[in-house]
Amino acid sequence: MEHKPKKEIKHRAAKKLFEIIIRELELDDNLSDRTIMITDNLALLEQMKQQHIEDIKQRGVVELFKNGTQEMYRQNKSVDAIIKIIEHQRKLQAELKLTPASDRKVSGVVDPGGGDQGDSFTAF
Repeated sequence: MEHKPKKEIKHRAAKKLFEIIIRELELDDNLSDRTIMITDNLALLEQMKQQHIEDIKQRGVVELFKNGTQEMYRQNKSVDAIIKIIEHQRKLQAELKLTPASDRKVSGVVDPGGGDQGDSFTAF
């Protein structure tokens, strides 16, 4: 079944992220209405992040702020917004079990027995 992002998702990077996550969820056989909804949210966050990146490219990391006769430079609010968006994306990725810590390749290497046998370091 072909899954498509919400119609609000128009940015190329956001659509690409949606496709990547859907592929990963299909590999893990973890595709459901709930995970598709979370994937849409991740793609929307990516679109917002790209918009903030464009704002920083246009206006810079700091911006001139005028308040009456006062003029000062202040940090562009898009910088903080990007940091918050990245954190939200990481949380959603963790919920989908798509972080490196939950990677299926890594989890297969860990011994669930607790490691009572010791390792080569303890033999010294």
